[in-house]
Order: sequence, then structure tokens, then C-alpha cells
Amino acid sequence: MEVPYNTTIFKEMKIHGQNVAPVADWRTKREWVNYAFAELEKAGYTVTSAYTAVKDPTRAKFLYRDLLWTGADMIGLGVASFSHIGGTHFQNDHEFEPYVAKVQDGKLPIYRALTPTREERMIRELILQMKLGHVQTPYFQNKFGVDIGQRFAASLGKLQAQGLLAMENGNVRLKRDGLLQVDRLLHEFFLPEHQNARYA
Repeated sequence: MEVPYNTTIFKEMKIHGQNVAPVADWRTKREWVNYAFAELEKAGYTVTSAYTAVKDPTRAKFLYRDLLWTGADMIGLGVASFSHIGGTHFQNDHEFEPYVAKVQDGKLPIYRALTPTREERMIRELILQMKLGHVQTPYFQNKFGVDIGQRFAASLGKLQAQGLLAMENGNVRLKRDGLLQVDRLLHEFFLPEHQNARYA
């Protein structure tokens, strides 16, 4: 529902002077997703994140999301794919030719890498778990020694005042309208130096 910056479509748009993808605006997209979620719920599905709904959440597991979003390792294969190994994030070459050349030479096709600080890892897990629509605060207290209710009191309070989330028994729960625009809300939790960053 959006065109990522590192895609051929985006590059072609740029060549033709298009700054906005030839798809619906964000309000319309949110309305479509809200409608789809409501219809899925009527059919017995449960919304389990900003992007997924499953028939039976006790039987359906999305291991990639559930493990990666709590810091597990993952190796991404292919052009521009992202990986996370032992606390370090890296991205493969985002252009096809250099990627293939490195693979054919027996080299890893890594374009860039970053080993985040403990605080950056905590924020990463927080924003990824926000996409689930709920955050268990004891998890962050146990893993990082951080009370996210206190650490992010201003951001959480702002979103709560806007009616986008609720604090329930100290845990965070996004309301449907918050879940539908969670990606836009996450910048509230970024460190200042990361708030306007874009990736290739």
C-alpha cells in the first residue's frame, strides 16, 4: 500500500517527477484496512497486528514477526534484504549488479551494518511490538531494566490524549485508529537523531 524508496517503481516515479506514489492517500488506505479488518472480524478472524489477521490465534503463529520483534536473529537473503545477527543489523547491497558480483566472487553482499546501543535495541523492540497493537511493559523491565511508562511518558501521554492508545494495567494497547496508523506514530519513540532518517 506504499512504494518503498529502494524499489524500481520509486526510481521510475522519481525520473518522471512524481513525488507521491500512484496509489491512494493515507486516509483512504486506512479506511480500506479498517473495512478489511472489520469484515475479517465478522468472519471470525482476530487482528493480531497492524498487518495481520488470523482465524485462530491460539493455533496460528507468525514466528518471523514474533521472534524477530523480540530480538531474535534472522538472515535476510536477496537484494536489499535486512538481517539481524547477534545484535548487529546489516543490509545486503540494494542494487542487483553489485549484489550478484559479490555473491559470484564468494563474498557476502553486505552494503552496510550497524550495531545499535542497548537503548537503541530497546527502542527497536518497542516500536516493533507497537505494531502488534499492544506492548507488555514487564517485558522491557525484565529485559532492559526500563519502565517504558516512565521513559516514554510524554509520547504515550500525547497518543493517549489523541485517543490512539490506552494504558491498561500499566501495559500499552493501541486502539483501532492508532493501529491503523501505527507506522506514522512510531517516530514519537525514536531518538532525536533518528527521527527524520530514511533508508535506501
